[in-house]
Amino acid sequence: MERSKIYLLLIFLAILSLFPNINLYEFRGEESLRTIVSYEMAHNGNLLQPTYLGDLYFNKPPLFNWFIIFSSNFIPWSELTARAVSILFLILTLILIYLFSFRLTKNREISVFSSLIYITFIDILFWYGYLAEIDVTLAFFVFLMFYFMFFGYREERKIYILISGVVTGIAFLLKGFPAFVFFGLTYISLILYSKNWKRLFDLYIWIAGVLSISIPVLWILNTEDPQRYIQILLFESLVRAKEDKNLLKLFEHFISYPVLNFKQLLPASGFVLAGFILYRKQKLEISPDLKLLLLILLINYLPYFISVGSRGRYVIPLFPILAFVFAYLIYSFKKDKLIKVFIYISLFFILLRFLMGFVGFPIVMEKKASRKKAAYDIAKIIDLKKEIAFDCVPEKTVCLYLDFMKGKPIVKSKFTKNWNYLLTCEKVQEGKLLKEYDLHGNILRVYERK
Repeated sequence: MERSKIYLLLIFLAILSLFPNINLYEFRGEESLRTIVSYEMAHNGNLLQPTYLGDLYFNKPPLFNWFIIFSSNFIPWSELTARAVSILFLILTLILIYLFSFRLTKNREISVFSSLIYITFIDILFWYGYLAEIDVTLAFFVFLMFYFMFFGYREERKIYILISGVVTGIAFLLKGFPAFVFFGLTYISLILYSKNWKRLFDLYIWIAGVLSISIPVLWILNTEDPQRYIQILLFESLVRAKEDKNLLKLFEHFISYPVLNFKQLLPASGFVLAGFILYRKQKLEISPDLKLLLLILLINYLPYFISVGSRGRYVIPLFPILAFVFAYLIYSFKKDKLIKVFIYISLFFILLRFLMGFVGFPIVMEKKASRKKAAYDIAKIIDLKKEIAFDCVPEKTVCLYLDFMKGKPIVKSKFTKNWNYLLTCEKVQEGKLLKEYDLHGNILRVYERK
């Protein structure tokens, strides 16, 4: 088989590996939060103002929730309903990486290889590629913005610059102000590389900027409290990019964060490093386009590198560009053996992902502290047709599964005054304790009104 067909086969297998037992593995992390908000929006009919357990929710814009709601029209509410959104945008990103790479290199093999590298990144294949988190979906829109801005600037296509502004506005509706940061830093990188300072005053980039702001403004003006929403979104962004005056912590971050990113980008990052070590005497042909991409990556990476509060997933929007850069570098070593080894390692990772789905997920779900098991057990001891209130916010995953079983959202007791059952982390006097669940330190108590 020619290599491009092998790469396509591996990509297909990698996508398939995301599905085994995807509905068995319970929601983890913020997945349940994203899905609860979506579920409440769908049932309340208010698609502009998110709510969470009945309270107004301001921490994230609603676009990811809209995608989950759209998914629910085809997939009944479950883990797959929400996770299908991430898988869909992962596939769209793979296609976009191919289009971007082919437009730069005119080489089909390198282009497909770039997509293979992206889907085999550890953080994509084993975590964010299928979890109902915003990051992979945001990566698609940031990369789409970058695609139009890069080629719009490079090829003098004004309409592309305008489209990049529209896409940035859409990306804002996913995670807020970071979309503007990627937009601004990418354009600054293009100007720095070309040293064409006049482009700072290009009419089209300013129109694109206005378009990028107009889209979120149209949405936010139709929310319950626009001023509070903007303040909280800005605060969320600043907290995640905060500086630390503790020089020791800052130094530790300078060391640990790149190491974390290197781990996220395995196995490709390991092959690039091995290539530089093994073939250090070989002179690489670095094209001007690659130099420009490296500058764009560096400038967009700096805010996270200097921020002690940065998490690894914050740089996932840069992964599609890195996938192409890694593919270009690995091919630049001109060592067939290196590429063949990468193929076998990729296959190993994909088989490991299949094993994780078929064997790992069932083992994990057998643990005693499973929120999903607790929810199904609670459903046996209460009457789901009666009024239920949920006040144990840290254990929102339990509430979500009860939502699905009840067929409508369960909210806090302050919105359900006539509750028959109360689920809370606290001890209360106004109900009869039916059962307690120890969920990794949080004690979830089920009360029936006396």
